[in-house]
Order: sequence, then C-alpha cells, then structure tokens
Amino acid sequence: MDADTMWRVLKCPFKGDGAIKWDKFSVDNYMKNPDQYDGVLPISKMNDPLYVQMCVPNETASYMGTAGRTDVEPKGRTNASNLYELTDRYFNALSIGAIYTNPEREIPDDAQITLCFGKIRLAARTKDSDGWFLADEADPMPKNIYPLPWQLENDSNPVKAYAIDPALITQVDDHYEIKLTGADLKGKNFNDERVTGSILHFWGKFFNFEKGSDVLGVAASYTVWVKEPEWSGKLTATIGTDIRGEGGYCQQAFTGINFEVTDQPRVIYGHNVGPKRYDEVMDSQKVCKLMGIE
Repeated sequence: MDADTMWRVLKCPFKGDGAIKWDKFSVDNYMKNPDQYDGVLPISKMNDPLYVQMCVPNETASYMGTAGRTDVEPKGRTNASNLYELTDRYFNALSIGAIYTNPEREIPDDAQITLCFGKIRLAARTKDSDGWFLADEADPMPKNIYPLPWQLENDSNPVKAYAIDPALITQVDDHYEIKLTGADLKGKNFNDERVTGSILHFWGKFFNFEKGSDVLGVAASYTVWVKEPEWSGKLTATIGTDIRGEGGYCQQAFTGINFEVTDQPRVIYGHNVGPKRYDEVMDSQKVCKLMGIE
C-alpha cells in the first residue's frame, strides 16, 4: 500500500494472519545482512512499536532521505534498516543520534532554537545475559556541529566541525538544553560554499564485549524536543548504533527512520533484531520499558 494508506491503517486495531507493506520500502542489502527487514509488517506485530518502526517509511525528511508520503518520490534512505551483522570483528557498540533540519520546512538563519535532550540509552541482550538489560545510559550533551556533505571533513581542503560554545549548553532539571541558531543547523556558519547543510551529532558511551557474535541484539533511544513551538515539525531526529573493531573499523548495526522533532518530548528509537530471529530474541515489552517508550 502507499505511505498515506499505511499510516492510516496503523491507527486502527486489526486482528488476523495477514500483513501489510509500504510499496516503496527499500532493502539496504549491500552489507549482506542475513536477517534483513523487507518491509512486510504482519498484522500480529502492528501493536509492537519496535517491529513497526523497522517497516514504516520516514515520518519526515532530512539530508539523508525523503519523507514517507504518497506525494513524495522516495530518495535516499527512506526507511529503517538493520545493517551490518554483529560478528566477531566487533568488540563494542554505542548509541548515536543526529538532528537535521527538515528540507521541506523553512527556518530563518536568525531563528533562536532551544533543543532539549533527555537520556541516550543502549539496551542489549547477550547469550549469557538473563534477557535484555540496560547496557548504557548517559546524557548526550551534543557539543559539535558537523558539515554536510560528510566527505568535506576528509577533503584535501577539509571543512572541520566546530564546537558549540559551552555557555550555550545548560542542565535544566533532568535534561540538557542547547541554544542554537537557524544558521548553525543549516550549515551557514561554516562560510564555505561547498557546505550544503549541517548536522548536530552525538553519542552515548561504549558497551564493550569480547565477541560480537555473543550479542544477540542491541536497541538504542534518546529523548528530544524543541522548546519553541514555532520550530516544532521543522527539525528531524535519527538514531542508530555504531559497532567498532580493530584499527578504528566502524559500521552501523542499524539505522532508524527519520522522526519529527516536536515541542513535546519524544523518544527516538530503533534496534537491530531481524525478522527471522525476532520472536526468539526480542522482548518488546521489556525493551520498550528500558528505552522509555510508552
């Protein structure tokens, strides 16, 4: 079905043995993950937010991909993917998050934007653990603005990320607030014509393990909102998990969909447990509780 129909169907309770699928779902198979999602969402999983998020299109647009609407021709990364298999090449993992502008919305350069961040979390299940557990919980505190396209940082004449003034990062109750401008989030402050945008990037802490094959699954989340209602719906949040090995080798276990940033706290989340192993490995109720997903 088309994207608009899929979003409508997901608002309705269903029972049965059938399935639905977004007709433009794109499988990222270049990394040859043996347990990759194909977009088929069984009706029996329609009330499971962790399974649903691996089958639906992006909520909104970003530099990385278009929004999941019927009137939009899909380009770039348009849905979540469990990417690289966790093999023995890897010995740690960490949550990663990013905030982009939504290219379908206008934000003036002088816009005063306050982004609020709750905890960033990583849950995991290993062969030896008693089910899923919270492997890491930290305050993300984004500190740097990175240029887009990504390749500019490694160019022969590189454009480097710049640090956010620490005075603009404050702790308020149980979260951190970061004051930015529209120019920060649009890449205008790099003063380089090669820069087409920018990204606010941040990470959790490392979860270390001896063998990647001992890790049955990972899930990540963080909470974000924008303080000013006028910027609600004009920013995009993404989530993933880096997995790393010797010599700085780094890939992603999964990347989530594009979530819309609103003026209300939202949990941005995703995981790498594929459909073949899902019922055996995933405990959706427990993982949702660990991640703060209601």
